Amino acid sequence: MAFGSTESHQNALNLLVKAAAYSADCPNGFLIGSVEANWSLLASYGGEPPLPFDTSIEWWLKSNLTDRQPIIINDALGQSLPVYFHQLRSLGHKFVVGVAIWGEEEEMIGVLLVSSPWPQQRLSTAQVYALQTHAALVGQTLQLQAGLYLPKQKTFLERLRLLESVVVNAKDAILITEAEPIDQPGPRIVYCNPAFLTTTGYTLSEVIGQTPRILQCDDTSRATLDLIRKALSSWQPIEVELINTRRDGSQFWVELSIVPVANEKGWFTHWVSVQRDITERKKSEHLALQALADREEKVALESRLKERERIEEELSYAAYHDDLTALHNRAYLMALLSDLLNNSGQEQAPDATVLFLDLDRFKFVNDSLGHGAGDILLEVVARRLENCIREEDILARVGGDEFAILLMGGNQSSLAIELAQRVVDQLSLPIVIEGHDIFTSCSIGIVTADMTHTSPEDLLRDADIAMYAAKKQGRGRWAVFDVSMREVAINALVMQNALKQALVNNEFSIAYQPIYSIFTGEISGVEALVRWHHPVLGQVPSDRFIAVAEDIGVIHELGHWVMQKGCAELQRWKTEFPKLKLHLNVNVSGVELNRPGYLNQIKEILAQSGINARDLQVEITESIFLYQPDKIAQVLESIRELGVRIALDDFGTGYSALGYIDRYPIDAIKIDQSFVSRMMTFQRSDAIVRSILSLGRALDIDITAEGVETQPQLQRLREMECPFVQGYLLSYPVKAEEILPLLKLTMT
Repeated sequence: MAFGSTESHQNALNLLVKAAAYSADCPNGFLIGSVEANWSLLASYGGEPPLPFDTSIEWWLKSNLTDRQPIIINDALGQSLPVYFHQLRSLGHKFVVGVAIWGEEEEMIGVLLVSSPWPQQRLSTAQVYALQTHAALVGQTLQLQAGLYLPKQKTFLERLRLLESVVVNAKDAILITEAEPIDQPGPRIVYCNPAFLTTTGYTLSEVIGQTPRILQCDDTSRATLDLIRKALSSWQPIEVELINTRRDGSQFWVELSIVPVANEKGWFTHWVSVQRDITERKKSEHLALQALADREEKVALESRLKERERIEEELSYAAYHDDLTALHNRAYLMALLSDLLNNSGQEQAPDATVLFLDLDRFKFVNDSLGHGAGDILLEVVARRLENCIREEDILARVGGDEFAILLMGGNQSSLAIELAQRVVDQLSLPIVIEGHDIFTSCSIGIVTADMTHTSPEDLLRDADIAMYAAKKQGRGRWAVFDVSMREVAINALVMQNALKQALVNNEFSIAYQPIYSIFTGEISGVEALVRWHHPVLGQVPSDRFIAVAEDIGVIHELGHWVMQKGCAELQRWKTEFPKLKLHLNVNVSGVELNRPGYLNQIKEILAQSGINARDLQVEITESIFLYQPDKIAQVLESIRELGVRIALDDFGTGYSALGYIDRYPIDAIKIDQSFVSRMMTFQRSDAIVRSILSLGRALDIDITAEGVETQPQLQRLREMECPFVQGYLLSYPVKAEEILPLLKLTMT
């Protein structure tokens, strides 16, 4: 009978090809063959083959796929492949598997092919059996279509016999279960081959109707079972290794592969599970691992003493050396100084002189170029310092950017001074880092041990004090310690401690110095000046405590308090005199501007006080631009965007005052009082003041002259048409409650 095709038969073939491809974890599948005529494409999944099929391929397949086992079609067949398969590979079919379709008369009537774009090493055992099963089903369907095979009944049992014909003689243990349920109690076993019964010791009646859970035990991996359950829930093939249990309770390892099997309608109806006993392999692996562990233990025992010696040497080195520079570290220097002090005797000072070095502006290198550049700088400095010292001198890195040199022996003071100058000269030379010429310098404190130094800490403390004395003189300086330096350091410490308590004890107050309009005589603004009255030290001048407050971080809290209180007072005055135009000037340091969140602090103060942002004017000095000028400029611009004005204080006393008002957002400048006092005597000072006023008018910048103390000075500024003035002639700084009478006076 000629081959015929109906829509239902074609759908069955397509679904079987799809199920076969799915069971082999392949995205493509196609069926070629015929019962009577020349072979042709009969069904496909994932798209038809991209190349036409010809009779030469039929002949090649019939000659090579003589076994019932699936064949991975590649050069492993022992001969060259037809061009057809090379072309398939070039088009993305990297992995092609074929399995022959056999008829009732043991003749090949077609080939089922599955392919994947991903090269694979092998098929699992269960996938092999699944492909064979699907090939048998395809053969049955082809013969049904041709009318050459008429089964007595299309029952479920017949299909099981078909599956059984594939696996009954297999050496691997094979189970066939229903597809569902995945959850408890699990899919029921509908078939097991003789190999399964031999392996597990169960009888057929004890297995059929049960679930594979009869093989599990306490040692079966829960994680592996979860992987299996996850794969079954998504109808995915899976291959794992796990422990099973025989009927007598003995355990054995299996390599388990499971694939789903679909019927001619495309429904997954069963699972094919293949279990291969790998107990011996696992035992061999365990023995190999044990043997390897024994050998490693033996090697470890033999090398442990050597390793311990090496570790002790490394620990000893690490304990007394710096990782980055390979110099001695602080611990080594302290131990050496301790020995010198202990061995010198109670009536004799040790022969030791210490030079304590601190790099200037090292933080600037870290902040601008990164910590990697900072590390390079420290290494270069270490090598240069090594070139400066003698062989018997001790060089150590004692902190982040701090180094110490120990000179031992008597009469080392003069040598220490020569060495300090040599170090200063060496470190003044540029260092190239990442294409940048970095100019660094150091401050050096020199101390020679005497009877007051009873511990290494005493000696380094005084060297550190001398170093800070040198740093105050400028960069690249050295200083020799004397007792007066210690007193200054103690006073600075007292000042620091007192400052920390001053805010808590409400020892600060604000004095307000009025700023007058020279044209109307009215008070146009006030400058808030912080005052500190200490219960013991008395009235402490601001030039003594502001710098200390910046060093220890108190300036942030102090500055916030001054601005907050000043804005509140300003709002109170403006409520009292609503027609009066009045602004508040608050001095702000670079330390405050550099702190993250400073902009939000100003926003909060403006919101709390209720004053207009234009009524607040921040006063800065040129010194804030010495470090990170670009960052400072961004902060100032953000403050101006709020509406707050920026005033440049002490104008004309710096190095590049004109450059600052050109580059940065400046709304007002204040002429330093030194020009105001000198303009009455020196023509040059008079010309400078006139020039500043002319510049202010040209740039539309408000000008305030500070330090007006005499009537002639005020008259001269009035003649020059200086817009605003302040000074002792007009008003001393006064308390908040004294401002109201002054405001009333100016408005009458």
